[in-house]
Amino acid sequence: YHPMIQELDIVTLTRDIKEYGLNKGSCGAVVHCYSDGQGFEVEFTDESGESSSVLTLKRADIQLERTIIEAQVIELLNYLPEELLAEVRDFAEFLKQKQNTKAG
Repeated sequence: YHPMIQELDIVTLTRDIKEYGLNKGSCGAVVHCYSDGQGFEVEFTDESGESSSVLTLKRADIQLERTIIEAQVIELLNYLPEELLAEVRDFAEFLKQKQNTKAG
């Protein structure tokens, strides 16, 4: 499953791109999506926040930062006892309500 990547999404490299000094796991922002849904212009910044490079990348080169976080959370959940799972669920529901209140 690959969620749709859109402009302004934060993405993470799935491989090293040594010629630009970028390593697997480097984060960038999508600044353009090509109409085929497989090509993306991604801007990377240096430590000071200045634009260091804008690269044309394929879908296989990047993944959504959100996807990585979701996978990490699921992995953590696999190790929790049932009573703690309920606490995590309750906390997630609290955050959702808080977000809805803020948005509305």
